[in-house]
Amino acid sequence: MTIAEAFVEHNGRIRSVDVLRGVALVFMVINHFGQTFVGGGYHSPVAAAILFFGIIPAPLFYIVAGISVVLVNNRFKRKGATSETVWQWVLSRGLLIMGLGYLFSVVLFGTVWWLDWSILQLIGLSLIVSQLVLYIPRRYRILLPIIFIVAAPFLRIWLNYEGIVGTVGNLHYAPPLTLLDHLSAIIATGKAPIFPWLACPIIGTIVGEAFVHPTPNPRQLVYQTLSVGSIMCILVPPLMFFMSDPVTQYPLTNGFFLLSTGMTLLAIASVVTTVDAWHWWNPLSRFFEVNGQITLISYLAHHLYGIVFFGVLLGFYRAIDVIGYMAITLSYLILSLIFAYFWLPFRNKRSSYWDILVSYLILIIALYGRWIFAVLGFWVF
Repeated sequence: MTIAEAFVEHNGRIRSVDVLRGVALVFMVINHFGQTFVGGGYHSPVAAAILFFGIIPAPLFYIVAGISVVLVNNRFKRKGATSETVWQWVLSRGLLIMGLGYLFSVVLFGTVWWLDWSILQLIGLSLIVSQLVLYIPRRYRILLPIIFIVAAPFLRIWLNYEGIVGTVGNLHYAPPLTLLDHLSAIIATGKAPIFPWLACPIIGTIVGEAFVHPTPNPRQLVYQTLSVGSIMCILVPPLMFFMSDPVTQYPLTNGFFLLSTGMTLLAIASVVTTVDAWHWWNPLSRFFEVNGQITLISYLAHHLYGIVFFGVLLGFYRAIDVIGYMAITLSYLILSLIFAYFWLPFRNKRSSYWDILVSYLILIIALYGRWIFAVLGFWVF
């Protein structure tokens, strides 16, 4: 293995960033299907592994959103485009993805959840916030994630987080029924609150600047992400034992945020090491890279394929064994590769907006299908 002094590119894309997207997506598929068919927990090694695979997908998606905005700015800059052009790209893509999030909540959970605030909405917002914070000098921008992390528990208390969401072991996310409830969900009480999760895309902008630095140094990025990620993970036990802060994602605690974001930074260090520093390319990396180029479509499709079709309509929710769970997961991942084989050549010759267009078409068709099933009494709204 040789030591490189540049980040590896393929077809004008930075490979390690696509690999990171793919890691987030595949880990999310494994976790979501596992929760649907087997259930996560500590009652068996498989259930514990399912929980493990759910730790890093969300923060990795948010961090990659920040990285992507930096890469887009750099690409437009090299083309001589104006800042208005960059903002047009960021705003249009961010708002369209947020719109997908609201439509997705209706399709998956019913019309009562139309004000839900979840991962897709936060990814869309992350793009816009990342563009904004690029105007802040790096030395000051580093302070913003700390502010989001420190402010989060105080906002949860102020907004009566436990009263809305419940306590550990007694979780009950109620659908936001008013705009005030929705605002509370966005700030601190939803499934993907901006406090503290918006710290991740801001961290992503700092990581992203390493990819576009005039003198790229993958090893330095590895050292930085490895150091910060390790420190965040080390802070988790003191929070648990001395401040009684449990490590749970739902309801969200700072302990979980530090653990998941710290492990995400360690994953970034691992990917950059193998792909960019060592040039150790292998079939697994290629598998993640391909999945990383269809993340938006696959994010929606895996819910419909596994959770809705197999879990709800076929009645397999918590009703099959580990072998069945693995078979359904493997079948989806194979189908996603087949889709990517035909889709990516078409999309790459046109625009990434085709991903958003197809995603909306998928959800509109799914919404119509849900209405049909509701009429038939199989899947009520």
